[in-house]
Amino acid sequence: MQIVVKDLAFGRINMSIEKDIQQQTFRNSYQKATVNIIFSANWLTEQIKIFLDEEHITPQQYNILRILRGSMKPLSTLQIRERMLDKMSDTSRIVDRLVLKELVEKKLSTADK
Repeated sequence: MQIVVKDLAFGRINMSIEKDIQQQTFRNSYQKATVNIIFSANWLTEQIKIFLDEEHITPQQYNILRILRGSMKPLSTLQIRERMLDKMSDTSRIVDRLVLKELVEKKLSTADK
């Protein structure tokens, strides 16, 4: 399996949170930083969603591909689940969808028998 990372087309980045959310004042620098982090996280999530939509995969599927790519050996579903960012994901169902997309292979493990 080979994964190629593409450049995301971010466009112009506006560095003013005040302009972005149309709020001129904040109670203090802590509130401004908190709002800025939330805003930036939402922006980044949207950019990642756009990228993944172009590849026809979900964030959970990408996470599994990332885990498998970083592993030096094949992993069981349980091992993948332990490394997932979203621990509530249905790992076996997601892996089955990746198999249907021919992005991963499932093989029986002789060690598990």
